[in-house]
Amino acid sequence: MEVGKEQSGGSFIGLVIILALLGYAVYVALQYVPQYIESTTMDTVLHSLEDAHRKEPLTDIRTVQAAVDKQLYINGRADMKNHFSIVPSRGSYIVTVRYQRQLNLLFTTRQLEHEKSVTLD
Repeated sequence: MEVGKEQSGGSFIGLVIILALLGYAVYVALQYVPQYIESTTMDTVLHSLEDAHRKEPLTDIRTVQAAVDKQLYINGRADMKNHFSIVPSRGSYIVTVRYQRQLNLLFTTRQLEHEKSVTLD
């Protein structure tokens, strides 16, 4: 090496550390993105249920359940049917979706809970 010339640039170890951090960030994102999409889909189902009720009122539990099933089918999430509950309340219906998901974040796990309700009156 000539005198007066300094090396510039990153080291191999620095590159490995950056790649490891980037890899972990991608891994965490791959865990969260499907959960975000699922919760957004459930919110869409509830919103569509409200819209359907405004257009043509749902008058009994069977019609509300049929509307929920239809929205789940349309959104490709018929597997979430058991996570919905319908409760009559003073002439209206409260539709609630509630579920939990566990995320594996390599060094720990995290429990995500999603719960949202709409009142059809």
